[in-house]
Amino acid sequence: MRIKQFLTEDVNTHLYHIEEEIIRNGLVGAKSAVRYLMGLVNMLEGNADADVRATVKWDGAPAIVCGKDPLNGKFFVGTKSVFNARTPKINYTFQDIDRNHQGGLAKVLKYAHRYLSNLNIPGVVQGDLMFIPGMLKPERIDGEAFLTFTPNTITYAVQKGSKLYDQITKAKIGIVFHTKYDGDTMDTLSATFGVDVSEFGQDSNVWYDDAYFKDFTGTATFKQNESLTLKTAIQKIDRLVDEVPMPLWMKLSTNKDFVQYMLQFINAQIKRGGVTQDPKQAMQQYINYYRDIQAQAKEKLKTDTAKLKRDQAVAVMGKLFAENERGVSAIIRIHNATMQIKNKIIKQINDVQSTKQFIKTDQGYQVTNPEGYVAIDNDGQAVKLVDRLTFSKANFSAQKQWAQEK
Repeated sequence: MRIKQFLTEDVNTHLYHIEEEIIRNGLVGAKSAVRYLMGLVNMLEGNADADVRATVKWDGAPAIVCGKDPLNGKFFVGTKSVFNARTPKINYTFQDIDRNHQGGLAKVLKYAHRYLSNLNIPGVVQGDLMFIPGMLKPERIDGEAFLTFTPNTITYAVQKGSKLYDQITKAKIGIVFHTKYDGDTMDTLSATFGVDVSEFGQDSNVWYDDAYFKDFTGTATFKQNESLTLKTAIQKIDRLVDEVPMPLWMKLSTNKDFVQYMLQFINAQIKRGGVTQDPKQAMQQYINYYRDIQAQAKEKLKTDTAKLKRDQAVAVMGKLFAENERGVSAIIRIHNATMQIKNKIIKQINDVQSTKQFIKTDQGYQVTNPEGYVAIDNDGQAVKLVDRLTFSKANFSAQKQWAQEK
């Protein structure tokens, strides 16, 4: 993936949810979703040859890009602004950081420069900051002693007395790496998900890890009957994908209004608490939603010709659904079934992390799960696995512990 393409996706959505592939990319996206789901089940069967791996979406911030500039070999740190087309903010020295950044972000980058330079990182990598001094707090939660840090939305709690507790206590900075870049110059780098940190040097001042899912308890794997049930459900989705006529897949995935507003419609439903399971009801709700969107846009228009186009758009969308009711209904079922299986996979692997996670509320700490996971195939392509009904709501009201640079 070329760097400009990657950054565009990263800034806007970072990665797409696995079920969104079905809406965005039609038949190709649906087949891709089936392949990811089957690969994840194979992984959770303990299959070392599974063609899909999962990484944990650690809820860190800000994003740190660092490594050796491929052109001059100098170590640098920065944010994703190192890839700015006009004025890349690449920081080789503290003076560069002072010139390019300010406030809390400058402080973070100085810690990153001081300590990450000791790791002899090969190439260029990206990670999410987990902590620097001042972000680590000893706390008691439910009567137990923890060391906590809250880089973004989730509070991570490491139990006192554990090996990880000792490592983090000694560290001046913590970071989880998830993306590597390859190329001859900074502006021609290509991004690949997944980082092999075994090549990095060691420094007790730095706690770092890759983001690959690790089963620390040995309990994440599916039992044979659980695996069989999920595989049967995935195969059912695959058969349903094949039943949708190819022309309809093409017509919908190339219809910009359908893709844009169907995704918005689903997001709006999720914010309200869940997606409509009945396909016919969902189709009517979408048409009503689309009609309201066009009506709002129509109110701002001045010419009758422009207003007529909005009315025609609603009529065309309604006709498309009416003439293809069975196929559109099947696509909604495919989307919803993909979400359901994804959530079952997430549930299976949520409880095997080396840290406990909480969300801080007015009433204290509430136990939560990881933000989600990223499924990566052998070609380096990736999709998000997030329980959108639980995590997305909390993400809007989070208070960061570092100052966001304007």
